[in-house]
Amino acid sequence: MNVLHPPFIHFVIALPLAALFSQLTYVATKDKTYSKAAIRIMAFALLVSFFAVFSGLVDADEIRKNHAILKNGLLILNDHKTFGFVIVFILFITTLIKWFAISKNSMSLEKVSIMLIILSIAASLYQGNHGGSLVYKYAAGIDNKIIQNRTIEQNK
Repeated sequence: MNVLHPPFIHFVIALPLAALFSQLTYVATKDKTYSKAAIRIMAFALLVSFFAVFSGLVDADEIRKNHAILKNGLLILNDHKTFGFVIVFILFITTLIKWFAISKNSMSLEKVSIMLIILSIAASLYQGNHGGSLVYKYAAGIDNKIIQNRTIEQNK
């Protein structure tokens, strides 16, 4: 099974962490370069999140079509898909507020953007936990032949 989703997700999780570091550095030093870096990082995270959602939809359809998931995992897969759109929305709002903070030169909006960046990190980590449980608990996307071969090898 060709899985496109995981490589994109790693960026969606890591980039807001880098933006948070940059944003906190801006608040501490008042050097606008860090604020501008934070918005660029968040904009890139938003862009990558579109690829993550699209690849997730493609992979989920492939998983459903090939029945490569345990039955209880289908509910979590549906929730995972829905929450993916929520994360894109959070990243969009965060990037928008960050853009307003820079254009209005507003320290209060800069501080709001810190909270939104933290929210996006928390949401991504929560979503990543569900994604991990889909793979490791419910065998989502793992070829059934591989599972059967590993079971046979373990029983030898």
